Amino acid sequence: MSAHRIFEEYHDLLRNPITNCGITVGLVNEDSYKDWKVTMIGPKDTVYKGGIFILNVHFPDNYPNEPPEVCFINPIYHLNVNPKVGDGFHKLGNVCISTLNWWKPIYKMREVLLNIYLLFYCHNPDSAYGIDRPKEYNEDTAKYFEKAKYFTKKYANPMNNYINNDKTEDWNFDI
Repeated sequence: MSAHRIFEEYHDLLRNPITNCGITVGLVNEDSYKDWKVTMIGPKDTVYKGGIFILNVHFPDNYPNEPPEVCFINPIYHLNVNPKVGDGFHKLGNVCISTLNWWKPIYKMREVLLNIYLLFYCHNPDSAYGIDRPKEYNEDTAKYFEKAKYFTKKYANPMNNYINNDKTEDWNFDI
């Protein structure tokens, strides 16, 4: 069931793309549907505007009974994205959203991707990775958003070629 479900969801997203969000899906390896590469364009009315954000999606063997693992590849300054290196579901770039945290087999990748896209608009300090960014967000929101703009310009700008490289050491960089 897992491979068939992933195949169906992938082709559904190709046939019926998520409109007005700048989200595209592709396969990391043409021979397997278990690993996707997703591109999201930061919305123009946010601090992430114009950024090209790349995410990897990995489906476990028992999907949909377990959630997919979704990680940003390029650094993003967001309190609901893990900025530190770790293991398993606490890896670098992992996304903290309710759809993944309280996963149900009825959820589909369309919902997951839309919820991740909504992170560009929403910053939830109650569901954050770590304590530094939520504290900064609550105490100095302007500084937090300036850092988010800086990260977008540096790491999600198609002109600087960062998005084509995997330089994970930069994830731990704080300005």
